[in-house]
Amino acid sequence: MVDHNGKYLRLFGTIFFTVIGFLLAIVLLLLGFRFLFGLLNYVPWLLYIYMLCFLFLPAALFVPAYLVYFKRTLTHPNKPVRWFSLAVFSIAIAALLFFLTKDLFRFFNHPDFEIWNYSSYDKIFLVVNVACFFIIGVIQALTTEKEKDWHERSGIK
Repeated sequence: MVDHNGKYLRLFGTIFFTVIGFLLAIVLLLLGFRFLFGLLNYVPWLLYIYMLCFLFLPAALFVPAYLVYFKRTLTHPNKPVRWFSLAVFSIAIAALLFFLTKDLFRFFNHPDFEIWNYSSYDKIFLVVNVACFFIIGVIQALTTEKEKDWHERSGIK
């Protein structure tokens, strides 16, 4: 005869200790963050590394995304849309790299630890970058031929 109570007890224990482990991991993570941010006041070079990571963040997020879009655009069937998209992506990547370089020069010449004083974090610049993704995505989606429905692909009428 199968012992169902042992199976449920083991399931309860697994779920219980998973929840306890998850909560403990969150507490340890928050304590680690508190230690790291408290350490920023006492170790000045750590603050520089922290700010450099923040300066590289917009370029690290947007440039790979633009490169993926750029690669997919090369095979787009509509030629004018392809050229327009490639031009927009090239300009956007160049702008991101320009502002990253400008911000790095500013950081190393006159360090400022307030992030909104850097060009990469200008609200208009970030909004334009996000809008480029959506606008070009919509333009490319509207200019491709309609994808066949699963009924049409399988021959079902």
